[in-house]
Amino acid sequence: MPKNKKLILSLVLIGFTAMFAIGGTYAYFTAIRTTTQNQIKVGTLDLSVNSNGESIQPFVLENIGQNGNIGGSKDWKVKNTGSLPGRLLVRLKNLVNHEAGCINDQKRAAVPDCETKTDGDLGKVITLNVSYEGQNKVSSTLATDQVAKVGTDWNELTPIVLQPGEERTVGVNWATAEDKYGNEIQGDSTSFDMDFRLIQLINGPTPTN
Repeated sequence: MPKNKKLILSLVLIGFTAMFAIGGTYAYFTAIRTTTQNQIKVGTLDLSVNSNGESIQPFVLENIGQNGNIGGSKDWKVKNTGSLPGRLLVRLKNLVNHEAGCINDQKRAAVPDCETKTDGDLGKVITLNVSYEGQNKVSSTLATDQVAKVGTDWNELTPIVLQPGEERTVGVNWATAEDKYGNEIQGDSTSFDMDFRLIQLINGPTPTN
């Protein structure tokens, strides 16, 4: 074959090779689907707390001394009204021991500084138990400086989880014996709030109560 014809044939083959190479680069099948109306929706976490149909309220222990032994109780219905499970936490807040002052000679003799004293003695002699479904879980006196103990001890319990729509009973009962106090508590009273919270369940550190 003449040399020129060989050269032309080589150029033709190179041309075809280049065309197939280009075709191989750009010729491919595709299939596409597009999802529409995408959204990120956040669940809810909420709870209701009531006692005998009434919303949660602070309560006051007073008129102490009508009989020798001091005691009582109160229950609340706690319900997860959200769409997510939550860990139930309970604590005391706004604990105040009210000092009645020098209301009589007996009080003055028992509490010499009753004229200037502001923190009452009643809470120191009362033991408060917090129960869940009728079983006592944590306990503390109602001394003003012990306000954090209920929450701290509750936080150490095996987590109590309320599922959406689940309702449970949380209660308190308090007591002191007649030989645990004297005239130092005459006229005094103690008030506090019960704080209920649901914390979203996460893989992480336990929330501080």
